[in-house]
Amino acid sequence: MTINALVVGGTSGIGYAIARHLPSLLSTPSILIAGRTAPPDLASHPHLTFRPLEATSMRAIRTFTSSLLNESPRPKLSYLVMTQGMMSTAPRTEVEGEGIDRKMALHFYGKQLLIRELMPLLEEKARVLVVYDGWLGSPEKLDWEDLDLTRGYGLGKAADHCTSMMDGMVQWWAAQQGPHEGKRLFVHAFPGGVNTGLMREVVPVLQGAVKGLGKLFLTTPETCAERLVKGTEKSAEEGRGWANLDSKGRVMGEKAIWTDEQMGKVASHTWGLIDKALEGQSGS
Repeated sequence: MTINALVVGGTSGIGYAIARHLPSLLSTPSILIAGRTAPPDLASHPHLTFRPLEATSMRAIRTFTSSLLNESPRPKLSYLVMTQGMMSTAPRTEVEGEGIDRKMALHFYGKQLLIRELMPLLEEKARVLVVYDGWLGSPEKLDWEDLDLTRGYGLGKAADHCTSMMDGMVQWWAAQQGPHEGKRLFVHAFPGGVNTGLMREVVPVLQGAVKGLGKLFLTTPETCAERLVKGTEKSAEEGRGWANLDSKGRVMGEKAIWTDEQMGKVASHTWGLIDKALEGQSGS
């Protein structure tokens, strides 16, 4: 069966919930999950399969996408979902031989490479859904002279840059299509507070408290998945080329519209850094 949806980072939490939700939207569902380790109950979901991917490495991503592009029958993706992320307090740590901070590689650069490499597989009306932080990004938060933060790295700054550059690239991708009907949709979604294992992994001493409070104040991954997918489908029905969604799946109306110059600067920086990493050249 031809793969018709790919969920990167779909091995647990929100991503896995989205992967389990997608079969309800596809007439002949065949969803591929990519990440570090397969979900333990994967066998109980007949429409889901798994392939390993180290999504912090540009070269690993290129190997993964090349295998899909050379597959027969060739995948025809209706959905490309990317939820890969990490919570870490580590200082700047570059992926070996690639010159990109590991956290920024996972949260931003690798996602752009996946879109670029898999574009030939995306159907005409495909949905590209990035679950990260579609709320707080803004071009005003960028240090335009140090976009990959080789000189001014900090955890807050890295989050600002990844979030903001993702906003810019969502709009850039949409702009590449032109004003025609049946276009692909690019979505940057804010999941809100979701009861996953990330916080418990980062602060193990608080496992019990976080788990208990999560049941009271946090959304389940299943509810989050349903809301974001529903919001994505509604945005597609409205003919949008791009959208930022809030935690309820609603389109955010106050997002900044990026200028062609701003989008161009982020895109040029992004492809330059990624291509240098693929060539095995470290450094900025």
